[in-house]
Order: sequence, then structure tokens, then C-alpha cells
Amino acid sequence: MIRNFIVFLILLFCANLQAYSQAFCQNAKTIPTAGKLEKYVYKQYLSEKGKEKQLQIGLVRPVDNLPNKKRPLIIGVHGGGFVDFCPFEPCYVKYSENILTPNFISQGFITASIQYRLTSPLDFNLPKINDEKLRETQYRATQNVREAIKYIFENAEKFGVDTGNVFLIGASAGAITVLHAAFLDNEEVPKDLLKTYGELEKKEKIKGVISFSGAIYDLAYLKGGDKVPLMIVHGSEDLIVPFDKGFYLGLKHLTPVFGGKAIFDEAVNQAIPVKGYFYDFGHSYPLRFQKDIFKNANDFISLNLKCSNENKLTAVQK
Repeated sequence: MIRNFIVFLILLFCANLQAYSQAFCQNAKTIPTAGKLEKYVYKQYLSEKGKEKQLQIGLVRPVDNLPNKKRPLIIGVHGGGFVDFCPFEPCYVKYSENILTPNFISQGFITASIQYRLTSPLDFNLPKINDEKLRETQYRATQNVREAIKYIFENAEKFGVDTGNVFLIGASAGAITVLHAAFLDNEEVPKDLLKTYGELEKKEKIKGVISFSGAIYDLAYLKGGDKVPLMIVHGSEDLIVPFDKGFYLGLKHLTPVFGGKAIFDEAVNQAIPVKGYFYDFGHSYPLRFQKDIFKNANDFISLNLKCSNENKLTAVQK
């Protein structure tokens, strides 16, 4: 059972989600190519065993004939059940290479793949999964993503990032993380987590969030002044992350969470701009759906992208 669960997560993460190619906000005469992956340390910390560790972002910039202007940025957070299962290459590097670079660089976007704290597969085997471990792991991931976003904004000039055009995207565990990073406030964080791990970094302005098979702990997080546009994609037959209100992995001893359909409905209630795409499949996406899914993703980005005269960027749609 444990082996099957881990294998399923690996297959999900490694699925090659090729984007529907479309160029936004660029006047380049040629399609941009990907520059070299640049690694930057955004956080240093001590592990539970007292070992010094680092967390990095993997930045890739487009190479084209445009002058050095500020570019829109896609920040991606990989999935994989919050489990460290990438033995040969860090998960954030694989996500950059397999998902972000092929799907967004050709549009003229900079991409940043975030490394965040993961847990051992032994801690998340089915008999051991419990609320406390899940809450801690998800909160630490949310903390790391907010810290990485802060680092990127502080170094926006160096990286050539247009901070007025920053989008978050994630799948599965990554989608859960970006949703909480975009909407969770410190006053909503359980006190025991605040005491143990500290507060979240303040929110930066995000233009949109794309969630593939994500969930959120409390729909109340969507209330208030944060009207960040959302794109929700979820399979109605998902057995890992619930489609509506339900339990991770169907484990009823866990606290229920709210999946894509519930998030979509509450976003409508809260007047948050939202696009919802729901399909008759499970947690991962069959190849035949991927072109349609990423066409919708590109349309969502185009709708929310602000093209300025300063960087001479013009939205182009096919």
C-alpha cells in the first residue's frame, strides 16, 4: 500500500504537462529560448538534527531579441504529497525543467521554481498520516513560499522581474501551498503553529493563482480584501485531494478540507474573479486533456496580465 502511494505521487509529479503555446506581452521577432537555470539561496536554516540546510529558487530567464526590460514572472511550486522523493535531482529543479521552462519561457516569462521543506516518505505512510503532521508540513511549505516570494520581490531589479505581473502556479501539494500563500493571514494561523514556527512573511501583490488539484483548510481564508484572481482545475474523480469538501486520501480520521469545486463556489460568493475547469478524471490529467487545460491557463494569464508602455509589451492572442 505504501509503495503504491509513493509510486502514484511520483507518476503524478513527473507527468509532462505541456502548455498550449501562446505569447503574451512581447514584441520579439523570434520565440524566446530558455536561459540557464540560475540557483539562488533564499533561506538558510537548521534541520531538526541541527544540520545547516539551504532552500533555493531555480530562476530561468527568456533569451530573445528584446532589450533588458522587466518581465512577467511565473512562480511554480511542485507537487508530490509534501514528500521528498527526488533522489537524483531536487524536485524544484525537475519542476523547472519539465513544467515551467517548456510551458512559459516561450511566452517571454521569467520562471522561478521554489524549493521548500519536505518530509520523509516514512512520515507520510498511510498508518502514520495525522492532522498534526499534515498541518505542520503544509504550514512550513506556505512559510517557505512566502519567504521565497519576498526574496524575489526584494531582488526584482537584479532578476528583471516586473513585480506588477507575478503569478503563482502549483499542482497537488504545490497547489495547496500556493492557495494558502496567497490567502492565509497570520491571524488565521493556529496559535500552536505560530508558537513553533513563527509568523508568515507579509503578502506581496500577486496577479493570479492557478491551482491544479489543490485544496484549502478553511474557506474563510477567501474572505476579506484579498481578491486575487483564481483559476481552479480539478478532476471530479480525484481520490487524493477531494474535489469538493472531503478528506485527503479519503481518510476520515483527518480534518476535512475544501477542494477545487468548493473553492470555486466560495470565490464566486466572495466576488473573487475565478475561472473553474472541472473534468471527469482523477488526480492526474490524461494527455488528451492537457492542451485544453493549458490553453485555459494561458487565457487566464492573458486576462489578468497588465502590459505597460514602459516595457513595450503588447498582449497577443491567437
